[in-house]
Order: sequence, then structure tokens, then C-alpha cells
Amino acid sequence: RAVGRGRSPRWIEPASGTGRYLLEAARQGVEGVGFDVSAPMVKYARARAARRSPARRPRFFLADMRDFDAGRRLGKFDFAFNPINTIRHLSSDAAMRQHLAAMARVLHPHGVYAVGVSLCAYGAEAPTEDVWQGERGAVRVVQVVQYIPPTGGRGEASRAERVFSHLTVTGRGEERHVDSSYALRGYNLDQWTGLVRRAGWAIDGATDSHGEPATPREPGYFVFLLRPPTG
Repeated sequence: RAVGRGRSPRWIEPASGTGRYLLEAARQGVEGVGFDVSAPMVKYARARAARRSPARRPRFFLADMRDFDAGRRLGKFDFAFNPINTIRHLSSDAAMRQHLAAMARVLHPHGVYAVGVSLCAYGAEAPTEDVWQGERGAVRVVQVVQYIPPTGGRGEASRAERVFSHLTVTGRGEERHVDSSYALRGYNLDQWTGLVRRAGWAIDGATDSHGEPATPREPGYFVFLLRPPTG
């Protein structure tokens, strides 16, 4: 949507990680702000932005998705984005409502929040696995990630998708192995759209992972275009 004449668009990314999206947006003249709960991620993103020196260097700060605007004068943003299930790190409906309330405070009334969510089909999904590889100089990293889908039974634990990561790092004559795990909160279509609407937001539409208009279904990954409350 259009912004004021002569004003650069302002974007904000919750849980911005390494800041790669905002760095690319900055090259297109976007004024970007990102935040993350991980201090090492924020430090890395700041250093990366300083090295690459885009036309409009994005700003990064340390904060939680639930109350990132507390005590800060962030101004208003035209666009916010939260891709690839990052929002599902919020572990309860209450935490999600807190986050959406904070987002509503910083978005312009005309603003849009694009949120990427994999919808769950409880009881119909099998465990899956991804393998990622990357190299820089003499260092090579291989990541194997396993996803254990939520069961959708009774209790909060049944809404948790378990994610297990194993990193193998080789180079400079040594090999390291790093294991980690975390949970992502599960949502089927009714749970997700119901929570968003109860929080006062409207759903303007959805796209698939390629940005094409799509009708959400379970299971599947979709980017929902959310409009903040107007009152």
C-alpha cells in the first residue's frame, strides 16, 4: 500500500535473526527495524549491517515478541513480516495475543502484517526431516532437522511440534557436533484464524510460499496477510 509522498516505507521484522531480509529491503530504500530475543543474533545482525552498509542501514535491538515496544519510541510502520513459522515460537494463545497487541500499537492503520504459518492436520502427519548444507571458506556446515508433529489431543502439550537439530561443523582440521531442540505451537486453520480474529485483526488474504494467492488448508504452509484493529 502507498505511503506518504516523499517518505520511505518503514518495515519491522519480529525475531529478525541475522537480518538478511531487512538488509535486502534496505538496498531497495526501505527503512527497516528488527528485533530478536537472542543477544548473539542481534550482535551478528548489527555487525552484518555495518559491514554491508546498505543505503538505509536497518536498526536491530534485543527484545521479546510479546512486549518489544515497551519503553521504546519506535514510531509507526507500514509493513511487518514474520516468515517461516517463527511466530509459532510463542508458546501459548495468551503470548500470541500479547504479541498481536504490541504489533497493533506500532503498525499504521493502513499497515499489513505478513505471517508465515504451517497449519497442522492433527493425527494425519508423519515425522519429516530436512537437510541443509553451507560452506564459507574452509568451514562446512551440515544441519539435519527432524520435525515431530503435534498429536492434537487434550492438553497444551498436544499442541507442541518438537524440532530436533543436529549440526556437523567441519574445517580447519576439526569436527564439531551441536545438538539443540525446541517446540513450535501447533495451529489448525480454525485455531489460527479464530485467535487472530478474536485479537481484533482482519485476514485480508493468504499466499503460498511463492507469493501466489492461495486458499489455506491443512496441512500446508501459508503466508497470511493481517490487517490491524482499527478501533
